[in-house]
Amino acid sequence: MERLKMEMLDPIFSPGESKVAIATLPVKPAGLACTAELWLSSDGVTKDATSGAITFTSTGVDQVISLPALTMPEGGFAYRVFLDIIVEGILLVGYEADEAVIIPWVGPPIITW
Repeated sequence: MERLKMEMLDPIFSPGESKVAIATLPVKPAGLACTAELWLSSDGVTKDATSGAITFTSTGVDQVISLPALTMPEGGFAYRVFLDIIVEGILLVGYEADEAVIIPWVGPPIITW
């Protein structure tokens, strides 16, 4: 499956911080059983953090879906952001954000006198 690009800001979060992502999804027609999953990956394959599968029913118009409790992974990486949309049990489309979630890491300082 070829992933489509989606625009996103380049946020910076702390390791272990919990976030809720809000996605506006236009799925047509109304009445379809859908699932959305937002996930972060340092290698494009491993799900380092995930919203889990969030189920919803399409309305036929843009609808706002909350993808909750995404706990930020360890620091020191720029994580790629993916969004998968499953409709009626079929992975219909996958997106990759054009930016990354940055989790900085700061090591312990060494101070000498």
